[in-house]
Amino acid sequence: MAIKIKNYFKDKNNTITFVFLLVLFIAGFYLRVINLGYLSFWGDDGHTVVGTLSTLKHGYPLLPGGNILWHGIFDYYLKAPAAALFKGTEFAFRITSVIFGSASIIAVYFTGKKIANKFVGFLSAFLIAFSTWYIQFSREARYYQDLQFFFVLSFLFFYLGFIEDRKVFKILATALFILTPLLHGIGVTLIILFVPLLLLKGRSFFKKDIIISFLTIIAANALIILNQVLFWKVGRSFYTEETGFKALVAAYFKTPDPFYYKIIEIMFGRMFYVFLAGIAVFVVFAVIISIKKKDSPEVFLTNERFVKWGSLRWPFNLFLVYYTFNIVILFMSAGRMYGQQRYVYFLMPIFIICFSYTVFLACLAVKKLLIFLISKNRKTNKVLFDYILAVLFIILSFVLIKGVNPYEAHAIAYKKHNEKIDVMYSISNSWNVHWDAAQGGKYVYEHSKPDDIIITTDIYNSPPYTKRVDYWLWTGSLVSWAPYHSEEGKVIDDTYGVELIRDFNFLANILIENSDKDIWILTSKSLFISEHIDPGILKILEGLNDNLVLTGRDDVSRLYHFPKTSGQDARTLEYILKPPTEGTLKVKKDTGINLNLADPGASQYLIYGFSDVEEGNGTWADGGSSILFAEFEDIESDYYLKINARPLNNKKESQTLELIFNGIKVDKFKFMPSDNFTYVHFILPAELIKDNANSIELKYGYSVSPKELGIGNDARQLSVMFKEIIIESIK
Repeated sequence: MAIKIKNYFKDKNNTITFVFLLVLFIAGFYLRVINLGYLSFWGDDGHTVVGTLSTLKHGYPLLPGGNILWHGIFDYYLKAPAAALFKGTEFAFRITSVIFGSASIIAVYFTGKKIANKFVGFLSAFLIAFSTWYIQFSREARYYQDLQFFFVLSFLFFYLGFIEDRKVFKILATALFILTPLLHGIGVTLIILFVPLLLLKGRSFFKKDIIISFLTIIAANALIILNQVLFWKVGRSFYTEETGFKALVAAYFKTPDPFYYKIIEIMFGRMFYVFLAGIAVFVVFAVIISIKKKDSPEVFLTNERFVKWGSLRWPFNLFLVYYTFNIVILFMSAGRMYGQQRYVYFLMPIFIICFSYTVFLACLAVKKLLIFLISKNRKTNKVLFDYILAVLFIILSFVLIKGVNPYEAHAIAYKKHNEKIDVMYSISNSWNVHWDAAQGGKYVYEHSKPDDIIITTDIYNSPPYTKRVDYWLWTGSLVSWAPYHSEEGKVIDDTYGVELIRDFNFLANILIENSDKDIWILTSKSLFISEHIDPGILKILEGLNDNLVLTGRDDVSRLYHFPKTSGQDARTLEYILKPPTEGTLKVKKDTGINLNLADPGASQYLIYGFSDVEEGNGTWADGGSSILFAEFEDIESDYYLKINARPLNNKKESQTLELIFNGIKVDKFKFMPSDNFTYVHFILPAELIKDNANSIELKYGYSVSPKELGIGNDARQLSVMFKEIIIESIK
């Protein structure tokens, strides 16, 4: 071995190659590892954390909620050593991505070199090392970078094993084709490489070793897909509103969407146009080598393989990279895995090789043209033209590449939580800030007691810091993301097995019924997204400044603390909602009160659960309940509560209206199945009336959006429209 290494470095070109790759690796590693542990866990990082820690504890990712986290199972084993060594810190869960991100620089070099030559290998490695997107994703805890490395390594080993017919790499490629889908199911697309292998090998494809590998991979992929379809209960990559075979097929297949081509064009601009031009280059290349039969293929490229069909010859390697990229994109676009640029990240080394190869072929064409023009008059100097080719390749590469910015690359490591990030390089194109789950979570861990109640809006990223969670506050109903299930009448989170707080009533009951316990509420950016958290809850929490402990480094995440109380100081609905004096209905003994909800002036009394007043029409209740407060001049009298309202008819069931007065259920009314206004009558008994503000809560049987019903574009979750509320004394 020592002799082989010594002989390798006797060649000056090998030494230059080694030094250049070493410099790229060190620079790439440095840009990925500096300040790695500063930012908080975010996005789906919590899945990586809980999956890895569960693997260390049980030997496989058995979640606290009892489910097995099959999604990305291989990645948890990859991250386990660092998680154990560095005690589960942010650095611990990101360093694996850094290692594989740096290793990708080397892997893509050898892939580019094997497909074309060192020119293509070096340019591809340079782009992986310094492009902003690749650096950003190499610093994430999730599997994105790991999947990319294993995908390109699988591609390389497939080429070495099945194209070059090297037995050891056939075995390695087969193993990687089985392991890569266990990082993410999209890894099953590697199987498509056997199609061009068939075109290249012809009848030789059906040799025993190839067929055994092919069938083994198909069997492994089939088991992975069946497991995902039938047995995954958490971490699924798609969701459906309906059940049955038709819905299942619809979850995987739909009309292809050009999203990925669009997003790559936006992110890489002129590189994408060069990529497209490469398709035309392939055609021209095939025509030229088919016509110039006197020239051997080596005149053009030493590593290229040429397939001959009759009088037609075509470059197999160039075809292979273009085929791989486009077929995988087509496969992904025909399912539900589009809409986020992160899904295509694993495939981008192939895109870069396509780009680099096309740039080289363009430079090679210029070289050939210069030789043709000059050789008419004088003898050509081969070495000189090789230098011209190299210089031309370097210049053209730097003119055409995009996404390489040394200042931006170095600045990535020092981004603060409250700084805007480029959504193109974010793991989600809707996340422009890296939110801070750490500061509030660590505070709770350090100050909470075992019997305290911990509530969070970020079920994935709070628990790694708090070490436990009791409730997940989430009122949204996203079709594309619903990691929870019904269990004995409760809505339960799939990961930790804790109950979801689906509406304000549930949250209020927890606060009121557990007055003897300290309660912590951790909020994230979800608090400000109406599709995640009821805006009414945001409004209520913003009125509880005395309970606000801290705001995170992102200026968005918050921690609220409700100290335990007892006796007369026990928490009440009034304490939580804090109705302003001018927002409390004043009910006179003789005249009562008439609240016209078609008058914008009524909005000050609508404390919770009401939409904006529609002048002249009325006010919609949005959500599961609404709350008003009233003070009574005579607290010894019974009162009539008359409500003029109409339901939003969902065509399935009758809407109900339940009255809860000062926390006590009083009565319930069922509307007739129509859209007409009607008067609803309740009685407010004197024995329930308090000397101060009294809560009047109206709870509804269902809420639905007009958009869902197909009667408009209104996406609000509506229940009942109110026109008038009358409270008067019973004489």
